[in-house]
Amino acid sequence: MKKIHILALSIAIALFGCKNNEHKNNPENIIKEDVKEDVKIVDNHTAEISLDWNGTYRSFLPCASCPGILTTVKLNNDKTFEKSDLYLGTENGYFDSKGTFSFTKDGSKVILKSEKASENQTTLYAVKENKLTLLDKDGQETASEFAEMYTLKKASNNPIDFSNKVTKGLLTFGHEVSSFRPCDAENSYWITDPSNKLRALYYKEIGNQKTPYTPVMAELTVKNIGKATEGFAEQYESVLETVAIKSVAAMTPENYCK
Repeated sequence: MKKIHILALSIAIALFGCKNNEHKNNPENIIKEDVKEDVKIVDNHTAEISLDWNGTYRSFLPCASCPGILTTVKLNNDKTFEKSDLYLGTENGYFDSKGTFSFTKDGSKVILKSEKASENQTTLYAVKENKLTLLDKDGQETASEFAEMYTLKKASNNPIDFSNKVTKGLLTFGHEVSSFRPCDAENSYWITDPSNKLRALYYKEIGNQKTPYTPVMAELTVKNIGKATEGFAEQYESVLETVAIKSVAAMTPENYCK
């Protein structure tokens, strides 16, 4: 009887071993196991994937030697960028650059690489909902009292209703320049000033200057009189006519587009 039990146990072990070998040697099973090993979890909630990050971003950055820096960053769908910095109240204070950018591995930040920069000269921003936050060289946000100023807000290209209300924005006059860009708007408008009062208030704030012309903050009631078909105004979104002036003031961190 004992021999019969031993024989039965041996047969069972042999059969189990055969089935196990068949499982291992079956190409379909091998493929399935390989697929399981190669499966990677993709996070579909990163800024790169889930946010509409392409567009124009602006802010008024702190400056130790000037009133402030008007910064504009435009991120394009093809991973190229354009950037400009205007140091207010300084001669030759306008700088622009362009190049390419890439996202960090976690998809939460962009690294801007200028065509003019050397290999180790890059700019890093955290990508958030309709915002870019300038980071330091270690990829950290500033903890200073000016932290809010390091966040660039995304401009809107939605149509603007100017009727019967005060609009706040950046006003600039100069040689062949007469522009008004509402806060948070992507595009600038050519502005007319039939009374010349607006122009006088502008120059009272900033005086005579060379290019680049310095914008000021203005609160205006305007009327949209349509797209220009000739002259310098043609390159602008549309033409605005000044109806009333609420305020014109030099730009400061306190009054910039708030």
